[in-house]
Amino acid sequence: MVADRYVIVGELGRGGMGVVWRADDRVIGRQVALKEIQVPPGGLDRVLREARTAGRLNDPGVVTVYDVLTDRGSTFVVMELVEAPTLADIMAAQGPLDPNRVAAIGLALLSALEVAHAAGIVHRDVKPSNVMLLPGDRVKLADFGIARAMDDPGHTASGVLGSPGYMAPELFNAGYPSPASDLWALGATMFHAVEGRGPFHRDTTAATLHAIMYEEPRLQLCQGPLADVIMGLLTQDPYQRWTPAQVRQVLSGGPRLASTRPVDPWADEPKPGRRKAFLIGGAAVAVVAVATTSAVLLTNSGQQDGVASAAAIASTTATTSALPTMTTTTATTTSSTTTTTTTTTTTTTSKAPPLALLLLTRYANPKGFHYSGTPKAAVPTGFKAEGPLGSLVAKPEPGTVKFYSCKMKTTDDHFSSLDQTGKCEGQTTVALLGYVYQSKPSGVVTIPLYRCNAGASHFDSVMANCESSKVVKEGTLGYLVSTGG
Repeated sequence: MVADRYVIVGELGRGGMGVVWRADDRVIGRQVALKEIQVPPGGLDRVLREARTAGRLNDPGVVTVYDVLTDRGSTFVVMELVEAPTLADIMAAQGPLDPNRVAAIGLALLSALEVAHAAGIVHRDVKPSNVMLLPGDRVKLADFGIARAMDDPGHTASGVLGSPGYMAPELFNAGYPSPASDLWALGATMFHAVEGRGPFHRDTTAATLHAIMYEEPRLQLCQGPLADVIMGLLTQDPYQRWTPAQVRQVLSGGPRLASTRPVDPWADEPKPGRRKAFLIGGAAVAVVAVATTSAVLLTNSGQQDGVASAAAIASTTATTSALPTMTTTTATTTSSTTTTTTTTTTTTTSKAPPLALLLLTRYANPKGFHYSGTPKAAVPTGFKAEGPLGSLVAKPEPGTVKFYSCKMKTTDDHFSSLDQTGKCEGQTTVALLGYVYQSKPSGVVTIPLYRCNAGASHFDSVMANCESSKVVKEGTLGYLVSTGG
């Protein structure tokens, strides 16, 4: 018996967010779904507030939340019991669905999302297994409010709640869940329904996240207006993503809207400190929890001697920069790039040999120090891989410079350097790891790599904000070759 009212009669299912029970409501005399959820420390008030907000939603396309309560240390959400297969179940049994059917399901889901967004609720986890299909393809979208409330870093490797294959790219780049990110998930769900496969599903979570950030999904079974809608919803930039009005206009058979006001991402929560997620654009993407301490989160005031400050990196005077070649190699890089472009133009029948690459991986140790390395150097004792950042070039190429691994003389702080003398800015030289492009080269897919200063330690990141507003970005180390290169 839960709360002296609900008698549990069986288990309906379980997942990363908790267990769902079938229960008898002894007061009303009906059966309900009772979801027992794991609440993170200090998160109960938020769970209660947002679940109660979800309970105010009144739409036939939403699984109704009746109540939220605590009993003997456990938290339960009492919901409408809907006994119907999910869209995932239907696809598993039937394969890809008819485009007209997918369009109708998409419109119904859109209506449910619009009701929620108008009430200030973001779903966060729109996906086929949360879409229930009743007779006549009537839609019920489950778990409204719960996903928004349950910001549990253990739910995904990134610390961002949701199912990776349906999560918008901005959620992995310091963005917050918003109506626009729900619309992305709607597009991914519709893609899956009409194609029989997720747009970004890969063999590993890392590869899935890389696909979301850097690959364009390709529809093979779907064309016409539905394809336009799906691709419009899967637009990378949330401000350019299709709006509900655009989707409805096209799926309802009307002319496509030329332009409408974009759906603004919400920013109703204070920005966190250093993000526990980082995006990596090499042979794969790895999103891992980064062990951090108060020392790691210090600002530039705690910076060690011998490593440049943000002001020094930003300086246009080469002699004051701790990355001495960043300024002096710019002209050379531009010249080399121009020469390469000219050669390509005049020799269109020849194909350049593939680049020899060295995967650059970021590592961390329990003390919060980081190290970036390639197979050319042994991994320091106690450091474990967080994930690949991208690739260095194995041999000198036009527009590249030497990329060194260095270590502070007095601490275990490792950092990457472009000191072409090999002296690591006065610190200890670990190894020459490879060569990095100093500007975006022609004909090679690359991503920028930044050197970040957390005060007590340094680390490399492909995120322009260094994964936190509390970390100083010292400068751009160069451009790594990504999977597409």
